[in-house]
Amino acid sequence: MQVTDRSGWVALAGDYKAFPALAGNIKTDWLVIGGGFTGLAAARRIAELHPSDRIILIDRRKLGQGASGRNSGFAVSREMPGAGELDKPSSRAAYLAQAEIHRAAGAEVKRLVTELKIDCDYDPNGYIFAVRERPKFKGLEERAKAINELGGDAKILDAAALKSRLGISFYNHGLWLGGGNALLQPARFAKGLIDTLPASVEAYENTEAVKIVHEPGGGATVALRDGHIRAERVIVGLNAFMPRLGLKQGRVFPISLTASLTRPLTPSEEDAIGRAAPWGGLCPIEGGATVRLTSDRRILMRNTAEYEPDGISATMLAKRRAWHEMGLAHRFPFLPKDAIEFTWSGHMCASRNWSFVFEELSQGVFAAGCYNGAGLARGTLLGKLMAEHASGETSPLVESALRQERPSWVPTGPFFTMIAKMRLAHELRVAKSEH
Repeated sequence: MQVTDRSGWVALAGDYKAFPALAGNIKTDWLVIGGGFTGLAAARRIAELHPSDRIILIDRRKLGQGASGRNSGFAVSREMPGAGELDKPSSRAAYLAQAEIHRAAGAEVKRLVTELKIDCDYDPNGYIFAVRERPKFKGLEERAKAINELGGDAKILDAAALKSRLGISFYNHGLWLGGGNALLQPARFAKGLIDTLPASVEAYENTEAVKIVHEPGGGATVALRDGHIRAERVIVGLNAFMPRLGLKQGRVFPISLTASLTRPLTPSEEDAIGRAAPWGGLCPIEGGATVRLTSDRRILMRNTAEYEPDGISATMLAKRRAWHEMGLAHRFPFLPKDAIEFTWSGHMCASRNWSFVFEELSQGVFAAGCYNGAGLARGTLLGKLMAEHASGETSPLVESALRQERPSWVPTGPFFTMIAKMRLAHELRVAKSEH
């Protein structure tokens, strides 16, 4: 079977607005590079703050169909702390600072869905961290207690409760985490943001920024394949691809993820899971599987994470699909092997110390990105906040984002490639029973 790298989310989202490519030499007040969650949020907020300014938004491919359309659809509003993370004052303070951003991020997604009337299967009922083997979930009780003491909403689930909620017997130990955490169809959320962009935003796709020159007087000149854009202020929302423009090199790096989405469940398959309500499941250890039962009654499976900066080839994608089939068989043994309808790959942007990028790189040039797996909500919020910061505005949230520790340095070149591949392979081996 030939496996095509097509996001099931995007395929099922319906027709997208088409935008032209940009060529020639252009001057603008604002340039936003990247048409994902960050760029869409930034462009929207700029238009609200500067209705008379010229605002250009460009994307290398199609707006909303890159990493944002390949996301797993978890809108993180409350992160689960790592085992022992809240024990030390320094790590506790760092978690609380991040938690402030997360809560605001989840609220921003909910606000946009509600105010813009975006039909994206928004489900505010939280999601579940779960494992088969108890040792794989370190500090389960302590984490639940800490979350609740901090004003969150966490509930421990045993095997029976997990079977009742999920409709399957694969998991034995779990933690439901609410507190604003939500699930949605990410491509339809992105499409809704595109469809409701303010009229003053000029959007262009298939328009790649190939070089950025920081101008001495502020702003930048951005070279395209066929022309250039001179902008007074630039916001870069490229996440894992920031280094392509010479930005944040040695600070951020891409992690390649692959996922599959099945066709809708049949009536007999629905009976096999007790017609469970939609749910999302994460693994509390690196390398574990992400699984969802979606509102349109499909199953999402993602159980790979690799360092492949050049992307996943067709041959590799076919092998990853086989891993997804294995993961589905472990959880849903009644599903036939050909139940998968879509398989795709995408990039997550990561940093060594799990910090995000939110800073002014030079006068008039700003960047936001590197969300370490929480890009749907965090990117939506930080794009908005960066537009405010670039406009000279401030707020407690902007100040909080600016205070966050910046991504730490990582080596580059063959040595880093070797270490990254070895570490991710080790994590996958450790998590094997959770695939």
